[in-house]
Amino acid sequence: MSDWHKSSYSGGTNECVQVRTPHAGVIEIGDTKAPTGPTLTVPDSDWKYFLDQVARGTTDFGRLRAEFLPDGGFTLTDTAVPNSPVLAYSKSEWDAFKLGVDAGELRSHNPRGVLVG
Repeated sequence: MSDWHKSSYSGGTNECVQVRTPHAGVIEIGDTKAPTGPTLTVPDSDWKYFLDQVARGTTDFGRLRAEFLPDGGFTLTDTAVPNSPVLAYSKSEWDAFKLGVDAGELRSHNPRGVLVG
């Protein structure tokens, strides 16, 4: 199983979207604030589609659904899984995640950025 990575734009905080590739063809998404908490696991193609939409600034996210909160944060769920866990992130986590996506850091075939320790 690969290590968790987060956006290098998250700075020194331990508050960010984290991703890893548990095995070929799959990406796991978590939250650094809850290292043993719930995660979402989706095929690479769904993660790639989601990242492409984030980079384009659109909201047709496909299988993964991001809902933006009044405070600028967001929640992330997997619409293909009944009773999917809901991952909740703050505005600063969204900002760092978006910058990491724009820099190509969190692609599933080779997630890079900062190792989560």
